[in-house]
Amino acid sequence: MKVRTPLFLILLGSAAIAAEPGLIFADRATPVEICGLKAPSLDQMANVLVEHGGVREAAGDEKFVAYEQLDFTHIWTFTRPGHGAHPTAVCRELKDGATGLEVNMQFVCGGPPAACAALYRDFVELNEQMKAKAKKPPA
Repeated sequence: MKVRTPLFLILLGSAAIAAEPGLIFADRATPVEICGLKAPSLDQMANVLVEHGGVREAAGDEKFVAYEQLDFTHIWTFTRPGHGAHPTAVCRELKDGATGLEVNMQFVCGGPPAACAALYRDFVELNEQMKAKAKKPPA
């Protein structure tokens, strides 16, 4: 016997995913723009970034590759094939604010919505950790 998920649970799950502020879903073959950089598709965004120049590879493994701007204003992260949320492009703009580090994130995902939402939440947590480490003492 096949068990069916009630429609209200499906809609509730979709609403939770859609409620993530800053999480943008994209078709992997559609032109995309993130942090002012345009690419013919989400799959090609990392190549366009490297060809554009001004970045160096900062970290990578079988699931991710990260690049940083040479002026340390942006960190770019891309999923690799095999990651559950692939393709995903994340651009984090780093600014020195009054109380410490400010991180403005743009997150575009072409993977399954649940995997995209989970990865997005991971990045939000990572951003908070980065800000906590760079917090300035009160003046």
